[in-house]
Amino acid sequence: MRFIGLAASIGALALAVTSGCGYLPSEMSGARKDKSGAHARIKAKQHTVSCKTPARGFRRIKFDDLYTFTDNSAEPFREADNTPAQYDVDAYVWGFDNCMKRGTCTGGDHYWLIGRGPGNDFSTWVVTPQFPRITIQSTCQQQLRVGNRYRFSFSRGKLVGMSRR
Repeated sequence: MRFIGLAASIGALALAVTSGCGYLPSEMSGARKDKSGAHARIKAKQHTVSCKTPARGFRRIKFDDLYTFTDNSAEPFREADNTPAQYDVDAYVWGFDNCMKRGTCTGGDHYWLIGRGPGNDFSTWVVTPQFPRITIQSTCQQQLRVGNRYRFSFSRGKLVGMSRR
């Protein structure tokens, strides 16, 4: 009986180690082969107002309702067709790319927003290409903190306000 439990535990551990489950934020900050033009591949929603502009109070949408999952492994999710022109969404700042400092972008640093991590425990969050995230571009480095939850207001594809939750 002990042998079966031990064999199952070792098998599960081997499967978890060899298959992996995504990228941790620390792994995303590693060196890239080609840093020139990297911002051109990122589709970011531009922050178009002052950093002090609060969330607008548009109709609140659940983060998961913003995306439709596909059966395509190259593009596992896409923006939902029924997303309103103006909406608010609660999201956590998962990570950012300090591209302004490196000089690879001009409109602000890129920030990745996610709905939540496992049990809302930021220390164990894992993001893989299979899970949706919103990419924004903002110059509000002093206001946006990784691990904090915010209410973001979007209007016609642009970020028009945010408030700390």
